[in-house]
Amino acid sequence: MVIFDGERLCVQLTRGKDYKVILQLAKESEYSEYLQDIGVYCLPPTRKNARTLFDAGYPFDDSAKIFLSEKPKKENNQDEIEDVNFQKLFPFQKEGVKQMLSMSSNILLADEMGLGKTPQASMYLRLKENSLPALVICPASLKQNWQNEIKKWAGVNSYILNGKTPEYFSEEFIEKYPVFIINYDILGNEDKDEKEKEMARRKKAKEAGMPFRKKTIAVYGWCDELSKIPFRTIIADEVQYIAEPETIRARAVNQICSAIKKSKKLFISGTPYETRTSQFFTSLHILDSIQFPNRYKFLMRYCDPVKTFFGWKFDGLSNAEELHSMISKFMIRRLKKDVLKQLPPKIRAVVPMNVTPTERAKYDQIDEQFERDIISGKKDKKAQLGHIAELKKGAFEAKKKAIIQWIKDYLEINSKLVVFIYHHSTYNSLMQEFGKIAVGITGETPTTERQNIVDRFQNDDKIKLFIGQIKASGVGLTLTKANATAFVEFGTTAPMHEQAEDRVHRIGQEADSVMAYYLILDNSIENDIMSTLEHRNKDLKQVMNNESDASLFSADSDMNEAILTQYKKRKNI
Repeated sequence: MVIFDGERLCVQLTRGKDYKVILQLAKESEYSEYLQDIGVYCLPPTRKNARTLFDAGYPFDDSAKIFLSEKPKKENNQDEIEDVNFQKLFPFQKEGVKQMLSMSSNILLADEMGLGKTPQASMYLRLKENSLPALVICPASLKQNWQNEIKKWAGVNSYILNGKTPEYFSEEFIEKYPVFIINYDILGNEDKDEKEKEMARRKKAKEAGMPFRKKTIAVYGWCDELSKIPFRTIIADEVQYIAEPETIRARAVNQICSAIKKSKKLFISGTPYETRTSQFFTSLHILDSIQFPNRYKFLMRYCDPVKTFFGWKFDGLSNAEELHSMISKFMIRRLKKDVLKQLPPKIRAVVPMNVTPTERAKYDQIDEQFERDIISGKKDKKAQLGHIAELKKGAFEAKKKAIIQWIKDYLEINSKLVVFIYHHSTYNSLMQEFGKIAVGITGETPTTERQNIVDRFQNDDKIKLFIGQIKASGVGLTLTKANATAFVEFGTTAPMHEQAEDRVHRIGQEADSVMAYYLILDNSIENDIMSTLEHRNKDLKQVMNNESDASLFSADSDMNEAILTQYKKRKNI
């Protein structure tokens, strides 16, 4: 009998059977295991293994029969796509997915921020024939969010790559985790000696007044190992990260895409370059090397070349209509104003933070002790409710570095952000990191100073961040220079959250729709908070909330009581 235990195909050995088939599969599979005490072989859950066992005459339990079925055929161009997840998308998102499915070229998905590019890309992987395995390259702060979105929309498991030391992946592993997720900054490193020699060569040529061609310095590391995997789709999110061609991240992405020529490239960003048109070439060359084969020609044609005493400058834009026409052949772009009727005034997004095992260890220690105390009866109901505060503090400490990186990533693309916290120690931590570009208000801020602080945030372009305690800053303030809020800690009652969001979502807000991000530590007490949000509001998990007037919680219920209930439910206590 073959069963599936949730992770492996388990084969119960029986008399009279020829075990050569199982032994051969075990030999070929890196992750096989023999449980001698019960006479069971455990094999990777692949269709190949399942079909071999079935053909050898082994009976299958219902739990394992899924691996015998053919992969569902994905329809690419039909007008109506009968898929439950697809139907959950906004109409403009459905059109975006349909358009991507119909395109034979590489794709630039350039919808404006807040229009849900990640769900569209994930749904593309779900519906596109032969789209897997896939590689997702994104900022570090978005890796966990990509993993959750791919699971939610595409329905497949993904594997997050961490650290700079490459790993080897077997075919069975890639079949189990058909999507790999990596951040730009760990793609690789360059050889220092090679770089020094190249820099010396360039310097010598300059001093001699001789022309020279810049040699591309190779990048080594993850990009080498990933280039060996036959990815059918390569997704690069926030591609402004590779705008400067000589950066390691840009060269690494270029190396991977060049090595896997047959893969479909799906580049994503509402702002694929930030300051100069010249920064656009890196992405355009990868997406369409026929139209954009040469950087120098691109600069001379589209970047308003100006000859100076020191050489050519390419700081402007020329032939804009022609350039727009060329990129429109493979670009999908919608603005919020174009789809405003389909969007809620506020869009909420739950974003899990990607933390290391070391960062998480202290939280897990607090959590495990709390769980033992509940099970043993050492803590009564009142003490249990009180312990939730310790779990909340521990959760913030675990995700603190990830939050700081997320804020940096956000401000690299957007102008201003409002961050809400609960504990004064959290305020101090963030101010220590962002003090030069941040202002804030806590319960200790004198009333006479508060309006001046708000005015600085509203009027000073150098001030990018407002950090406020939910109780002290959640009412009465107008912070409409930002079009997003981020909660890194959570309040004690329902109205606190909605009122805090409305510091940005007020009269005078120029943005058509504003974002409210909830940055959580996954698999923690904060999941229980989000479960409470979802239970009461049914619109807050990943990107949700189509009901602009709905409260986040019921105002007449104690939040900690509900969180404790969710905690016990998650822990099966």
